[in-house]
Amino acid sequence: MSTIFFFVCLTILIGVIAAISSPFWRKDPTTPELISREAEEDQEKADLSVEREVLFQSLQELEVELAQGRLEQEDYDRLKATDEQRLLGVMDRLEALAAAQPASSSERAAQPANAWGTAIAVSLVVVILSVGTYGFLQWRTINRLVGIQTERAGQMPDPREMVARLEARLKDNPDDVQGQMMAGRSYMVLERMDDAKHAYEKVLELDPRNYEAHYNLGVIMIEERKFDDPKIFETALKHFDRVLVDRPNEPGVNWYKGLALWYLKRYRETEEFWATAYKNLDPGSQDAEFVKQALAKLRNGETPF
Repeated sequence: MSTIFFFVCLTILIGVIAAISSPFWRKDPTTPELISREAEEDQEKADLSVEREVLFQSLQELEVELAQGRLEQEDYDRLKATDEQRLLGVMDRLEALAAAQPASSSERAAQPANAWGTAIAVSLVVVILSVGTYGFLQWRTINRLVGIQTERAGQMPDPREMVARLEARLKDNPDDVQGQMMAGRSYMVLERMDDAKHAYEKVLELDPRNYEAHYNLGVIMIEERKFDDPKIFETALKHFDRVLVDRPNEPGVNWYKGLALWYLKRYRETEEFWATAYKNLDPGSQDAEFVKQALAKLRNGETPF
């Protein structure tokens, strides 16, 4: 079915291009070649840019599904590592294409295009987007199959290798927000919490509203504390509050905010946020049962965990 879809779309697109470019069929020594290395590189960059944005979205969705208890930790780690490894490859290739782009191309791009040139450019964009979309769908299917095979074989991309590549990239471009986010996630997997904290702090320096960085910083502050200093919990609360402005029903954020409030002996507020966390978890999940038991103990005046 996908093969038929591809050839039908390709046939239609060829017809469109043929109709638009018919005035150029006559031999004209001043007309440049339409199929060139530069055009191929432009197509590849467009496809890679689409794939990069989809991978960014996929990583964010994985974080949400994990926080809501809809994804097991093992599946999350596997899918995240696979997406991040592919994302690194995409970013490496985009950088290579940008470095290889001729200096004169920017000058040519600045020249006004005539009407026929605009029409051809529009046609090429249609071809690029159509083929790129089809290619991405094919790649995503293959990627999922590879993920299943990797799981069965008990193999996962080595996060240490990815971290080494990220660190090299961030050394040259420390203001890469997505790179810092990937580094923070990888550091947490490797339990390098100080490095994760620095990465997320850099993210917030560049993007003060990044909810994932706020959430993970708050979690790190609570989980890695050396002693129960009220200032630690108050600072963590500020991070969680920034997330809850836009995501008031996130179970993970509500749980950790309630935990910080419990350490500050604000038990009534703790009960409120834990109840919200429980309400937004899958009823049969282990997380839901854990929060339910913690709430029962809290209401009975016992230590909840």
